[in-house]
Amino acid sequence: MFAFRMKGIHLAKFTHFATILFALTLLSGCATTGNKSTRSSLDSLHTTSNVLLMPVDVELSVLTAGGELEPRADWTESAKDYMNNAFIEHQRTRNSRLISYHSPDDADPLSGQLAEIERLHGVVGQSILLHEFIQGYKLPSKEEFNWTLGPKVQALKETNENADYALFVFVRDSYSSSGRVAMQIAAAILGVSLQGGLQVGFASLVDLNSGEIVWFNRMFSGTGDLRTQESATQTVAYLLKGLPE
Repeated sequence: MFAFRMKGIHLAKFTHFATILFALTLLSGCATTGNKSTRSSLDSLHTTSNVLLMPVDVELSVLTAGGELEPRADWTESAKDYMNNAFIEHQRTRNSRLISYHSPDDADPLSGQLAEIERLHGVVGQSILLHEFIQGYKLPSKEEFNWTLGPKVQALKETNENADYALFVFVRDSYSSSGRVAMQIAAAILGVSLQGGLQVGFASLVDLNSGEIVWFNRMFSGTGDLRTQESATQTVAYLLKGLPE
C-alpha cells in the first residue's frame, strides 16, 4: 500500500482523496473527463458574463520508489504560470470575460474568509468526485446534482469587479522518479502492475449570487504533464471541457 502524501499531509486524512486516487488508478492511462451541470448557459446582468478565475490550486510531485509523493515547488510555480496562460488563451474564444483574482491584504477582514472559501472548494470538490463519479459512493440525498459553497462566496463578488461566477481549479500531478520507473519495469517482468505518476483534477463554476456549483468537471490522466506550456494547455482544455457559456 502506497503512502500518498500532499503538502506533507497523509492523504488518508485529507477528505476522501486517498479513496478517489485508488479508484482512478483502475481507469485507463489516457485522459478522461466527465462533467455535470445545472445550466446550459450562463446568466448575467452584463452584456457578457464576468468569470472570476480563482488562484489555481495545483501541486506537482515526484513519486518515489517507495510510493511517496514529494512536492516540487519549482515545478508547481511553473505549472501555475503555464495554466494561467492557458486559461487566458482559452477564454478569448468564449462569450465571457475572465477576471483575475486579487487577494486582499492580510489586514483586510475579508482575507481569512476568502482563504476559507478556497479551502472549502477543495473539500467540496473531492466530495463531488467521490459521490458523483465513483461507482458505489452515490449519496441517496444527492439524486440531483445540487452542491454549493454557501452564501459566503458573495464576498468574492464584492471584492472582484462584481463578478458573476467564480472558476475554481484543483489539480494534483505526479511523475515517477527513476527509482520508481525501475521498480515498475521489475514488477512488469514479474507480471505485476505498479502505479506510476497520475494527473487528477477538477474544475468548478460557482454562481456568486447563490454559492451554487452550476458546473463541475473531473479530469484524470496517466500521461498528462504540466511542466511545459503545450501540455499545460492541453490539461486546461480537458478541465474546461463542457464549460457553459
